[in-house]
This record gives sequence, structure tokens and C-alpha cells, in this order.
Amino acid sequence: MDQFFVELSLALLDLCPGPVIVFVDPRFHDNAVAMVDRARHLVALFDKANVRRWRVVVTLPATEDGIRAAAVLTEEHSIQTNLSLVSCLPHAAACIEAGAKMVTMSVGGILEWYEQQQKPVPKVAMDHPGIETIQTCVSYILHNKLNATLMTADIRNWTELKHLSGIGGAALTEKQLDQIPMRTLTTWFPRSNDTSRSTIDARAAPYPTRYLESKRGFFMSLLPAECRSLISAVLYVRIGQMKVWMEEIEAVVKDELRHRIKLEKMDVIGMYRCKSWVRRRASKDADRKKSSRAPSRRSSSSSLVSVLDSGQREKPRSLLDCKRTTTPLVEGVDYF
Repeated sequence: MDQFFVELSLALLDLCPGPVIVFVDPRFHDNAVAMVDRARHLVALFDKANVRRWRVVVTLPATEDGIRAAAVLTEEHSIQTNLSLVSCLPHAAACIEAGAKMVTMSVGGILEWYEQQQKPVPKVAMDHPGIETIQTCVSYILHNKLNATLMTADIRNWTELKHLSGIGGAALTEKQLDQIPMRTLTTWFPRSNDTSRSTIDARAAPYPTRYLESKRGFFMSLLPAECRSLISAVLYVRIGQMKVWMEEIEAVVKDELRHRIKLEKMDVIGMYRCKSWVRRRASKDADRKKSSRAPSRRSSSSSLVSVLDSGQREKPRSLLDCKRTTTPLVEGVDYF
């Protein structure tokens, strides 16, 4: 699967000037060591293809293990990371302090969680609590001048982006992309004298935090109750969905490989015996033609029996027998 994703990313690199985002299998979301190993393997494949590292960003799910894996990849291996499915400001702050180059927030998931908590359902506007949560993270990055970019994904309607400022990019569907004039989206940065609630909350938030200093397994307990609930609804529910999608993708790739390449053990001895039998059969037919022209002469080369190295005699086999005992050759491979 790693090779499949790298080949797909290499094709995309020819179409865009910026970096390409490649994913670590989300099924390793609770294993920091495995995520580090898979990320290093992916980057090694790009290195082998002579792709500069600034053009490769490895995406990890923003679980506790994913955040700790991002810290190791950044500090020890100089690999750029993107932590996805970030859901609130403390969550984003921990990801940024781990050295993540990008943090991706699930717009649809965050807005849906707030809409389920409030009745009546708030309209999508600047004062929507989900929009304020995302905007607070953007203002936090800008206010503290952090070397990170906030990305948005899982957008239900591209008009939701109109209420967000300062974002670095957005993942859109083809339908949403067609709705944007000239396929370009303009964003703006919050003003220095902005007095909105999101800006005030961002300035009041502590920086740096101590989330990464916590012992393994205690990260979630340090977060506010609302943030823990939001993480469970946005992060872990979508990880479950991503696991199913990965299994479906893996099944499709395997089926395609089975269709294109048939790997079987080849009976080399049987292949060469069939080849020698075909030669003897051709020799027999040639001798019959000669004998029909000159009945009185018989060629000694018309024998239908060959002597094996062991001294035993081998009975000639039919071509059908050869087909039954030998394995089909793999197309495109030279054997001689």
C-alpha cells in the first residue's frame, strides 16, 4: 500500500508546484512506533525517486500517539508532518508544539457536533460556535507567530469557507471546486484590532502549553471536558470510517494486482521436458516425410524414445500432458 500511495503522489507532483500530502495508514493510529516507521518508509521511497523533502508532507491522525509520532519525525528525522482531524484549540496547540507543519480541522464534523448540542440549530455564520472554534485556532497561530498552517477538510458547503479567515488551504470535492468562480478561493487575515470572540480567546490562550509533558495515556485527561467530547466525536468516529475505507482501498488494489500479474511457482523441469518433446516430435514428423519419399531408407534419428541421464527410458508425452503439468508463464518475463 505504501508503494501505491507513493506512485499516486508522484503523479500528482507533476501537476502541482506545491507539496504533496501522503497518508500513513490510519489503522496504526494507536501505535506511535509503527507510524514513525511507516512515515520513514514513505519518505525513503520519495528520496529514492529524487523528490526533495520540502515537497512531501506526511499526514498522521491527531491521536495522542499520532502527536508523539509527529514530534519524533520532526525532531529526529526532519520529516514534515500534517496532523489531521484536529477539533479544538488545546488539541491544535499540542499538535503545533509537536512540530507539525500543518494541522487539518474537520469543518463538517466540528459544526455538526455543535449543531447537535444546541437547539435551535445555529445558522452557519461568523458567530456559529463551530466557526468560532476553527477561527480561534487560526488566530492563535497568527497571534503567536507559529510556523504552522491551518488546513480545512470535510467541508459540507464551500460557502462555509467565506466565514473563515487566515486559513492556509482547503480540501474540496470536485463539485465544490466547480462552484467557486475561476476555481480560486481568496482568504484574508484577521485585523490586528479585531475584537471578535475568537481573537480574544486566542490571545487569552496559554502559549506554550504542557500537554506534551504529560505521561503517555494522560493527554486526554488534561483537556477540558467539552474538548474531550469534541475529539471523541470528530477524531475517533472518523478514524473508524477511515479504517473501513482503507480496507476497501486495499482490497481494490489487491484485486487489480491479481488481475494484472499472476504469480505462481513454475515447474522449470517440466517446461524444459516439454520443449525437448516438441523438438523430438518435429524430428519424428520430418523423418516420416523422408521415409514416405524413400521407403527403403530409415533414418536413425527417427527414434521416439530418449534416454535420460539416469539411464531410464522416458515415454514421449503428448502436448496436452505438457500443458497439464506445467505452470503458465508470466507475461513480460524473459526465461531464456
